[in-house]
Amino acid sequence: MHIKFLALVVSILILSSCAQQPPPQIVKQPYQRFVPVPRQPADLMGLPWSGAFALDTKSGQLCWTYDVKNSSQSDMWPVLPYCSALRTLYPD
Repeated sequence: MHIKFLALVVSILILSSCAQQPPPQIVKQPYQRFVPVPRQPADLMGLPWSGAFALDTKSGQLCWTYDVKNSSQSDMWPVLPYCSALRTLYPD
């Protein structure tokens, strides 16, 4: 009888000590959302400099880092969204 009572008291103490701990704080870590994609290995297709493309780590999409519409060769470059548009569509 004393053993059952002692086991009950010990289990209540253990459970009550667990319940009093505050939940862990979730800290949002900063990250680099748009990662520049370097040009591979040479400029074979006449694509712009290596900072023209970036990978959006949130949506997984490749995007333009600047406006290519004003370029003379913009019609031969891939059709991609702008990084600023992706940031608007998928906010942090």
